[in-house]
Amino acid sequence: MSKRQTKEIGIGGLDSFQDIVANLVGILIILVIVVMMRARDALVEPVVVPEVAQVSQEQLRDAEVIAERVEDSVIELDDTVERQTLELKYRKSERDRILRAITLSESELQTQKETLSDESQSSLELTSQYEAMSQELGQLIRSRQVLQQMKPDVHVIEHMPTPMAKTVFGKEMHFRLNHGRVSYVPFDELVDRMQRDAQSKVHKLHQHPRIIETIGPVSGYRLRYELGYTNDVVKTRSGPRLQQKIEMLKLELIPVENAMGESVTTALADGSQFLQYIKRTVPETTTVTVWVYPDSFDDFRRIKTTLFGMGYACAGRPLPEGLYISASPHGTKSVRQ
Repeated sequence: MSKRQTKEIGIGGLDSFQDIVANLVGILIILVIVVMMRARDALVEPVVVPEVAQVSQEQLRDAEVIAERVEDSVIELDDTVERQTLELKYRKSERDRILRAITLSESELQTQKETLSDESQSSLELTSQYEAMSQELGQLIRSRQVLQQMKPDVHVIEHMPTPMAKTVFGKEMHFRLNHGRVSYVPFDELVDRMQRDAQSKVHKLHQHPRIIETIGPVSGYRLRYELGYTNDVVKTRSGPRLQQKIEMLKLELIPVENAMGESVTTALADGSQFLQYIKRTVPETTTVTVWVYPDSFDDFRRIKTTLFGMGYACAGRPLPEGLYISASPHGTKSVRQ
């Protein structure tokens, strides 16, 4: 009984080993089949060859020309670098030679100084000092000559002892100063005529809200004025009320000719029309107002100085180029000095 059992156990172990070997062989066969199938698919897939761009003969020649130019440029750069290298070597050798010569000269000079006597050394030092002082003296002489040639441009500012400006309330005489010529402006005379003329033209405002009229000329000037309605707020017992009235809105004095009057030099001379107009008034109660254009400010200072010496107060009213003398109820008064 025992021997039979032992034989059966041994045969059963051999069968298990055979099963394992069979399984391994099967797995290997499957792997070989898979590898063969993938290799076949890879061989079957077409190889993609990139398309080659077509190049014309003209493009090819252009590329060859560009390549030749680049090659020439590279060769030229190589030649330049080589020449610069040789130049640097030559300059370096030249510098070394000069440095050696300077060092040798300094050594010889020091040797000669040491061999000189004390008196000779003092003379040499005095000579060096003399040369340095001579150079300094020459610089000082040139500087003095430059300073003598640089004469300062001195401008004298005349001072008039009238620091306080006052608004004009008394009699005012008007003049116009343009292009160096001064002319009398009949301001008061034209205003009087305007007042009389306006009374006869008021009826026109029934048809028009504003009217423009011109009178003159008087002494070479016309007066153009504008009449119209204005609204003012008036306080009454029942409260503020709007009041409408007729008023002169604006007036302008227009010269008949642009170049009128006397030159400033003639006007300030004895017997001139300008001085005749001035002397008709009293200095203490009269202010001379000069309407000045931008090109005549210097002439205005001359007139102001002369009037100040005569005892007259003077007021300047600047005018922009191209504008007329004008006035309005809301304008400003002249300021005299």
